Amino acid sequence: MKYFKRLLMLSCFILIFSLSGNLVKAAQNSADDYYKRICGYGYSETYEALNLLSEAHKLYPEDKRFIEGLNDKADIILSWSKGSQLNQSYDGAICGYNSIIKTEGISQDIKHEANVCLTLAKRRERGITGRFELKKDYNLIKNYREEYEGNYEYQNINSYSTFGNYLFIENTSSYTNTDEIRFDINGIPKVNYSGDFHYNPVTIGQYALTLYDRYLSAQVGRNQDLKKQFLNVANSLLYSVDNTGALRYEFEYKHYLEDNNFQPGWVSAMAQGEALSVFARAYHLTGDKKYIQAGNAVFKFLITKTSDGGAMDDLGSLNESLRDHIFFQLYVTDPPSYTLNGHMYTLIGLYDWANVSYDKKIGDQAKYYFNQGLETLRYILPYYDIGGFVAYDLGYLTKPGTNPTVNLNYYGIHITLLDALYRITGDKTFEDYGNLWISYVKKY
Repeated sequence: MKYFKRLLMLSCFILIFSLSGNLVKAAQNSADDYYKRICGYGYSETYEALNLLSEAHKLYPEDKRFIEGLNDKADIILSWSKGSQLNQSYDGAICGYNSIIKTEGISQDIKHEANVCLTLAKRRERGITGRFELKKDYNLIKNYREEYEGNYEYQNINSYSTFGNYLFIENTSSYTNTDEIRFDINGIPKVNYSGDFHYNPVTIGQYALTLYDRYLSAQVGRNQDLKKQFLNVANSLLYSVDNTGALRYEFEYKHYLEDNNFQPGWVSAMAQGEALSVFARAYHLTGDKKYIQAGNAVFKFLITKTSDGGAMDDLGSLNESLRDHIFFQLYVTDPPSYTLNGHMYTLIGLYDWANVSYDKKIGDQAKYYFNQGLETLRYILPYYDIGGFVAYDLGYLTKPGTNPTVNLNYYGIHITLLDALYRITGDKTFEDYGNLWISYVKKY
């Protein structure tokens, strides 16, 4: 009897082992069978192949054939959908983008790109051709993200008010004598450009706002010294405003989109906008009308068109139909650069100046241009998103053959500015893009 039991147990073990082996073999054959069926689909049956690949991937998530197949088919559908969108077949494009976004196993980078394009398709926009013809380099985008995650930070500010803290700018720069920045005998910073130190109106404005933020958070006793320092730098900026209302850069500068250097006397909307933020706070602290006079002059120059020597442009270089959309250029280049952070900083300046209740007419004008600039920003944000990361400007659209410019130092600044504009306006467009761009680099 004992012998029989042992024999029975041994037989059961052999049977179980045999069945296990057959199940493994059957599973392998099943995966191979899926693959053969998938390979049987032609180019015109890409959607059918994608569905079967998704089914196979759920059963065999480690099988690289299905992972690669999903991404290959998704790329084809992405290309088809972009073509449909350019031909104004928006419903077909939306269907294609959604199929990519909802299918498990497809690369997040491809899904990010589909999300960007879906935003435009839902707005019934053909989009700008250059954006859809942009060649994707997912490895490069991955490298950008990894470098950003390892070396940079972003911050949400949660609130913004004209006479309160300015974007927590005091957390971004220390402003001490270094190889890059030196202070003159009056405590005004100068910036190193190719070995020579020059006054930069943006740097001076940001240093003033840093001092203002420190003043707000300082203890009694120390705060009066910081107030004095802030007003000293604000006055330096005020004395730099010329008789046209411009804050000019008195040195040559080379921009990558231009063949020739900017000559001394060039202007920037961001310099004008940040000066408005400085003068609004200086007037709030002192009640001195000289800041109103300087600010009004700066504002009037800010809304001078680039064709008349100013820095207010339009989107006509992207598409002739967009000439009614104004854009505030950080750099006035030919072709236009459309630098994102410069436009947003300028909008903050316009908002601040609209809140200075001394001159209603000027205040209403500042509010008008603020709102017009917001309309442009809502329209143009998708074009900075290159599918998993963010471009610094739109030179890749205005100068054929130019790759998207990425500046890691400004990634977090974009997020902070979007958060500020969301807090000011309550417009979820800005919150949604801020959250999307955070998700691209979020640390887990």
